[in-house]
Amino acid sequence: MRFRTSVRLLALLILGAVANAQDRVSLRPDFKVGDESRYTINALVETMVTPKGPGGIGGNSRGQLTATVSVRVLSVKKGVIEQEALVDAISFSANKAGSPASSESKEVAGKKIEFAITSSGQLLKCIIPDSPGYIALADLLFSAFKWYPAADVNVGGTWEALGRGNLFTERLSEASMSASTIYKLAGLSKGVASIDGAVTLNQSGSSVFNPGSGNVNVSVTASGKGSAHVDMDINAGRLITGTTESRVEGTIVNIQPTAAGEKMNPREGSLVETSKFSIKLIQ
Repeated sequence: MRFRTSVRLLALLILGAVANAQDRVSLRPDFKVGDESRYTINALVETMVTPKGPGGIGGNSRGQLTATVSVRVLSVKKGVIEQEALVDAISFSANKAGSPASSESKEVAGKKIEFAITSSGQLLKCIIPDSPGYIALADLLFSAFKWYPAADVNVGGTWEALGRGNLFTERLSEASMSASTIYKLAGLSKGVASIDGAVTLNQSGSSVFNPGSGNVNVSVTASGKGSAHVDMDINAGRLITGTTESRVEGTIVNIQPTAAGEKMNPREGSLVETSKFSIKLIQ
């Protein structure tokens, strides 16, 4: 009787170990020379600074990017992946704080962003056309290779990565933020892995802000939360969709130089910034 019970327990342990091993999956991209993926990428960042009291500092800004890119793997050698992103279409506009009207950059489609990354997503080199839209787009592309875990994970498994989600750029923001994201493999169905992320953002330092009369130095204290979601084709090792959304609230302060003995008169403003980024496979 004891022998049969021991055999049954052993069998259950073996089955559990096999099931556990089968549930572990790789979420890393599978780069093969010649592979090409076409994506639409969207970004929208809106910032509102409301003056605090008389003489407070304030202003609004809005940055938006829409692009279609074809990303092709050129070579894979010794853990270095060289790629190029041909920009089929691009639209970029930025109404920075203090600017009287929206400024739409004259972006021209048909140019390439060339870059090389390691297998862990670290950027080694890049060649980017010198324009605001292409630089912001390059940021978004590079961030899409930094979120995945180094090891295989089970459904329910978690890991942490730096950055405000699986897709982001700070080119459209009024203040840069330190951020990290806790990811979780939420589900696995028919070869598609669904990943959720919880984003935490913080800033305590100096920045530059334009309240309408030119750039001024400000100190920024802000924090916020966000969410991220990724769908990954684990059989092809290819990103299907990804989104990141966040909201940051805080305070900016500008202190003008004063003569000796004069009382400082800080100008303050309440900061609220929302951002939405998305990428979607279309081919």
